[in-house]
Amino acid sequence: MDHSIVDTAMTSRKRKREEYKKIILLAAACVVHMVIGVVIWYHNNYFVKEPTRNWELERQSFLNRLYRGTNKDCIEQLRLSKNAFFNLCRILQEKGGLVRTRNVPTTEAVAMFLHILAHNLKYRVVQFSYCRSKETISRQFNDVLRAVMKVSKDYLNFQPCTLEGAEANKWRWFERCIGALDGTHIPVTVSPDERPRYRNRKGDVSTNVLAACGPDLRFIYVLPGWEGSAGDSRVLRDALRRQNKLEIPTGKYFLVDAGYTNGPGFLAPYRGTRYHLNEWIGNTPQSYKELFNLRHASARNAIERSFGILKKRWSILRTPSFFDIKTQIRIINACFVLHNFIRDEQQTDQLLEVQDLEFLSVVDEELVHQSREEVQNNVIDDITTIQATEEWTRFRDTLAMNMFANYQVRRNFA
Repeated sequence: MDHSIVDTAMTSRKRKREEYKKIILLAAACVVHMVIGVVIWYHNNYFVKEPTRNWELERQSFLNRLYRGTNKDCIEQLRLSKNAFFNLCRILQEKGGLVRTRNVPTTEAVAMFLHILAHNLKYRVVQFSYCRSKETISRQFNDVLRAVMKVSKDYLNFQPCTLEGAEANKWRWFERCIGALDGTHIPVTVSPDERPRYRNRKGDVSTNVLAACGPDLRFIYVLPGWEGSAGDSRVLRDALRRQNKLEIPTGKYFLVDAGYTNGPGFLAPYRGTRYHLNEWIGNTPQSYKELFNLRHASARNAIERSFGILKKRWSILRTPSFFDIKTQIRIINACFVLHNFIRDEQQTDQLLEVQDLEFLSVVDEELVHQSREEVQNNVIDDITTIQATEEWTRFRDTLAMNMFANYQVRRNFA
């Protein structure tokens, strides 16, 4: 009996000693784990800690290189020279109602806006360069867009221009002409339900934009917003009837292509006769209709060149953007306004003139290929909004015959 009690007591003491050892080992493991955690925390925070970034300093350094550095960098990034950029900021403040916020000056807001239009940048890309939140970028972008829309009437209008050299020679036979008119398709992003309405004849989702420009490649009138599936007849009809309508002074007219009806206010070439400029390579006009079409195409090419330089300058017009359709239409209008602003500013800006010449050289090459495709496809949207009249037909015939008579006289003397 006594031995049994002694054995039980010894067994109990051994069990307690084992449990106590386990507790000690567990406590030691916890202490070691905590020590390791403290060492890792101290190491990360005091030995390999990243240097503190001064976001304001980085932002100012970037902005200074952008529009206070070289003119070349400013033009490549923002499409404006430094002088033109600061003039635009001043105009948007004085006439567009653009105001600086507590943290964002107007120059930075305008720079973000131009950067997005010029390169079709996403907000997250702009966020990295400007060190601003996407919410701030979005708010500033829309503020500048509204300011540009407010001054649009000051730039999208008819202004007399003086031509010299070859350009003056192109237009000298069209004395009462105020410019050229045509439509162009610009890709847009719409909801799946709206895509059928915006899908054009080539299968792309776009908006049909009607525009008119002067001989100086400056836009006179712009009507964006129509669905890509809308025919040119509907767009032109709307342009002539809406509140902000296309106005043609009495006795004046626009040059249009063969897809438009030859009627008062719109002088079209002869159909069924050689027209596109690339068709005249190695050929000379043999009739009054051919000569008229050749000179008509040379002058009307201004609208194609204007569209070309517009799209080359603003990348956002070449590919669909992520904005809603209403904002995209406003952006298109803003790009036309900025195009005219640059045309005005470039009169005293040699770098911008060089940029335009580079753009135009590329555009002219593309127009040659484009005209060849049009001839091969023979695609023409017939517009019946303008009614043909006998008086207008006689006017075109008389003009064409006078051209040809003068041409023959000069050839005989040559």
